[in-house]
Amino acid sequence: MPDTARQERAPRGAAVPLLLVLCGVLLLAAVAVVVWPVVSVTPQTPVSSSGTAAEKHGVPGAALQKTFRLAVPAAARDASYLVVPGDGSAESGQDLYLRFRTTPAGLKEFVTSLGKTTGDLAAGDAVLDQDDIDSVGLPWKIEAKGHRIAGLYADIPEPGDTVGTGLVTVDETDASAPLVYAHVTV
Repeated sequence: MPDTARQERAPRGAAVPLLLVLCGVLLLAAVAVVVWPVVSVTPQTPVSSSGTAAEKHGVPGAALQKTFRLAVPAAARDASYLVVPGDGSAESGQDLYLRFRTTPAGLKEFVTSLGKTTGDLAAGDAVLDQDDIDSVGLPWKIEAKGHRIAGLYADIPEPGDTVGTGLVTVDETDASAPLVYAHVTV
C-alpha cells in the first residue's frame, strides 16, 4: 500500500517574526519622515518679556570669538552681545551683534583681529547703523549727533571660498574709553 500520508513541513524558524519586525521598523521610519517636518521647531532669536531681543551681558566666550574670527580685548567692559542663528540654508550665516567699551589699545587689538588698523576707521561714518541694530530688537542706541563716530567694513576670510563681513562703528567721544559696536556675519 502506497504511503499517502501527508508529510510534515519543516519548521519555518525565525523568518516570519523577523519579517514582521522589519515591516514594523520600516513603517515607523516612514511615519517619522512624514511627521518630523511638521512638528520640528524652527530656531528663533531669543526674545525678552518686553518683546526685544534677549542680549547676553558679558564678553562672548573664546569658542564664540573663534567662530566669528574676532578677538574681544581683555580690557573690554560693559560688554553685551546677541547671536542670531542663520535660517539653515547654505547661503545663510550666523550674526553676532557686539557692544563693549575698551581702551585705545583694546580698540587697536579688536580692529587688528578683523585684519584692519585703527587708521582704517573712517571719521563720521557709522558703518553699523541704528537701523541694523533696531532690526534685531536690541536696545542699543548709536548716538551720532554731538558724538565723534568712526566706522569700518572688514572682509573676514572663512574656510573655502566664502567671506564673512564685519561692520564696526566706534563712538570715540571719550577717547580714553571708546564704545565699540560690531555686527559680524560668518
